[in-house]
Amino acid sequence: MEKELRQKAKELLESGQVKFVIGFEAGTVPFKSSPLFAENAEEADRLVWNPTCVNNLSVYLPDAAKKGKVAVVLKPCDAKNVVELFRENQISKDSVVTIVVSLPGIMKMEALDGIDLKTIQSIDWDKDGIVVKTTAGDVKIPAEKAFANKCQICEIGEPALADIKIGDFGPRIARVSAMASVEAYEKMSPTERRDFWTAQFSKCIRCYACRQACPGCYCKECFVDKNGQVWASKATDPTANWFFHMTRMMHQAGRCTGCGECARACPVGIPLALMSLKMTDLVKNMFEFTPGAEGEEAPMLGHYEAKDPDPCPE
Repeated sequence: MEKELRQKAKELLESGQVKFVIGFEAGTVPFKSSPLFAENAEEADRLVWNPTCVNNLSVYLPDAAKKGKVAVVLKPCDAKNVVELFRENQISKDSVVTIVVSLPGIMKMEALDGIDLKTIQSIDWDKDGIVVKTTAGDVKIPAEKAFANKCQICEIGEPALADIKIGDFGPRIARVSAMASVEAYEKMSPTERRDFWTAQFSKCIRCYACRQACPGCYCKECFVDKNGQVWASKATDPTANWFFHMTRMMHQAGRCTGCGECARACPVGIPLALMSLKMTDLVKNMFEFTPGAEGEEAPMLGHYEAKDPDPCPE
């Protein structure tokens, strides 16, 4: 697939169809990949596709598409974010060429626990998981231990959209129920839930990595950065952190597709994906709306009808 990806990228660049291709290249270490903005065929030869291609590259599109027509390499799940960017008029459909590449899953760093990172030479997919090539030999890691949590619950076969498809796209069965963590959370009492999030938010250092990694956080100026506002403190105490995370999550209602980039980017391990799953469940039940589903032209609030329940009843 890597060879085909490079060839498709070269064709788009050499024909002048796109100004550049956003994809992945080998990182500075063998267990990481980095975003690449390839502007010519020579740079397209640096494109890679392997379990370390974890980033959701759709996050770059609102700014990149202003510079000219671009192509972007996406995982099937990432394509849902492009649907939302189209729906909310952040990019136009004629400004982007989507290249969707199939894959069994992406690697989580915890999969490498116990392996000397200095000995790793390469990482690739295996029959059911990944294989890590090291100077001491190959280490095979099964899918349930190798892949990110979002891949364990993924049921996406065919992508929501794709101008170019590379690989095989067939039915996909989740290894774990997507709602298992939400169901466990819902068994907590209100007091237990508040204590849980208070403990989690007390760890937040307000680095805003969650915001920067999120394809739905495309505001030019975040509510916490506005000059003159006095209602959103930048202090790193639990109350201020609670306000930031809850407000950001409410801003994502109806546009969050559960890509998990917020949780992956968090340096202190706050389970932000749990918040996303719970919010998405509420949006589906209250508004009968699923973010990232192709075919619905209006955003969530554009589907509001008088018969919809009041989300804040007295």
